[in-house]
Amino acid sequence: MHHALNASVPQHIYGFVVQDILYGLDPGMVGQFEPACIFGITSIPSRAMHFSIMCESGAQWARIPIHKLHWERPRVGPRPLEHLQCWDCFGWDFSVTQYEYLREMTCRYKTPEGELIRARYWFTLDHTNNGFSQYPSEHKCYHLLLLEDGTGQIAAMPNNRILWDDKSWVKPGHKLDYRVMGPTIWHAEDGHINPDDTAITV
Repeated sequence: MHHALNASVPQHIYGFVVQDILYGLDPGMVGQFEPACIFGITSIPSRAMHFSIMCESGAQWARIPIHKLHWERPRVGPRPLEHLQCWDCFGWDFSVTQYEYLREMTCRYKTPEGELIRARYWFTLDHTNNGFSQYPSEHKCYHLLLLEDGTGQIAAMPNNRILWDDKSWVKPGHKLDYRVMGPTIWHAEDGHINPDDTAITV
């Protein structure tokens, strides 16, 4: 389904919000957490992903940045924003889906420093109607991942930063030397034969 600016996440989750974002970035609230239901997502071009939440108090908040949310209470200190989302949002328009094949699958994603972080799939956001997403070499979808490294944080990572753990299909030991997709745009109608001329009935 196509969305602009805001959408429901495919499956809401109960987690925690860092309280400083609820109190004007009060430094005294850093490291303190409030239970929250995470139910919506927001995409604004050139900004990090933001979410809509409901607090236990009944207060509903919009545009909570991804690094201020936790899907479980953290046991270790948080990762910085650049470890959770390496590319800002490409546009206002996007689709949201939860792939059945990937649902709850574990994976590892690579940080800018090369560390592989364990996580579990939540859902996928893919931007539409913008120049970056339409150009094959620059397209990036975002897989929303629930980190299993003790931080309890949420990450949004593109395909080329993730290795999936499908035990029945993925075989270890492969050389990973793939390249970014080329700029070619494919059109079925570029051939020189008119499909009407070869149809069973005309």
